[in-house]
Amino acid sequence: MFRALFDTLFRRTPTEEGFARTFIKAARASGYAEPLDYLADEFRLRYGDSGYFNLHNAYRDYLNADKSRKADVLASYLRALIDTRNSTAPQPLEQVRPLLRPVIRNLAMLEEIRLHHVRSEGWDSPCPLAWQPFSEDCVTLLAVDYPDTTSTQTMGPQQDWGITLEQALAIALDNLRDASPDAFEQILPGLYQGAWQDGYDTSRVLLPDVLQRVPVLGQPVFMMPSRDVLMVTGDKDAEGLRQMVELCFHALENGRAQSSRIYTYQDRRIVPFQVQDGHLQARLGDLQRLLHHGLYSTQKEFLDKIHEAHPEDIFVATHRLYSDADNPGSSFSIAAWTEGVFTSLPKTDRVILVQPQADGSAQTRMVAWHEVESLLGELLSKDGELYPPRFRTLGFPSAEQLSQLTPMD
Repeated sequence: MFRALFDTLFRRTPTEEGFARTFIKAARASGYAEPLDYLADEFRLRYGDSGYFNLHNAYRDYLNADKSRKADVLASYLRALIDTRNSTAPQPLEQVRPLLRPVIRNLAMLEEIRLHHVRSEGWDSPCPLAWQPFSEDCVTLLAVDYPDTTSTQTMGPQQDWGITLEQALAIALDNLRDASPDAFEQILPGLYQGAWQDGYDTSRVLLPDVLQRVPVLGQPVFMMPSRDVLMVTGDKDAEGLRQMVELCFHALENGRAQSSRIYTYQDRRIVPFQVQDGHLQARLGDLQRLLHHGLYSTQKEFLDKIHEAHPEDIFVATHRLYSDADNPGSSFSIAAWTEGVFTSLPKTDRVILVQPQADGSAQTRMVAWHEVESLLGELLSKDGELYPPRFRTLGFPSAEQLSQLTPMD
């Protein structure tokens, strides 16, 4: 039923508003009778008294999907809406205990939840979130594994369960171990990909013994560029490492971004893998820029809406990504710092310093971020606890300070 319905509804590329309208129509056609209100400026649906269903991922995944898969993508999100609505009712621990799973997510997921809260409640209103640290860019969260969707418990275990987040994650990890037969497939010589396809492939990095059984050259090292892609190779396999990094670009552009880092195990603990090869380090830098570009773009949208709801005279600078003509295949990021404009700067490779002139023109110079930090650090302050990080400008460099900077082409 879903496929025929969506094939009819989505013959053209929809706008955000059109997508939301059609999504609601599809929900009604499937029997969802409860109120659904579209919040256009937040691009999400409100159901019940305080339930929200974000449309950002559904819209992006639909646009990115091949024509043959678009109906399946929409059907999966519609089932997720129904399951999410059903899962809001309190459930006893005995009922959900076998369904608990750990999930790994980029910090930006929690940041989006927090910024949604800030927009409606203000910066000073507490937004309780429950997670365990995984790495500099990821966290481990508790989830409930329903038949058609994963319900992430961003606030941790229900209070009436009577257990802590640590205890709940221990149960979740045991459940995941029981559901983890060996399921890696070799996609290139020495390079393997998780093939469980149950929504928890990347979660299995929390089970070191599972990855230790993969027949790689040396110790296993892994990447999880998107939520559904886990790749493993050996630390002694130079070609496997190179291929793994290159494939991550495709995975990152076609999935929900998770991490641009390479990890390994040390005494069963997950730690960053130290890359020695200069070319591989450069490619990892390009991968991180690509990931951050998407995160900064979404973050700017949220911050602009927050500043509309809670007026503040600050310009949220855009994170721009460019190809490096001198190094084919590589990239660099840029943001603009304009004299007289109070600005929230993303952390970029380069900064354009802009001085508007009386005749409407502007004098500009581009400098490296490391010089901005070392020579102009007194003019920057960290912009709260934002992720990815931003820095607020406190004035503009003096003529003397400008003369100390090294202009870039």
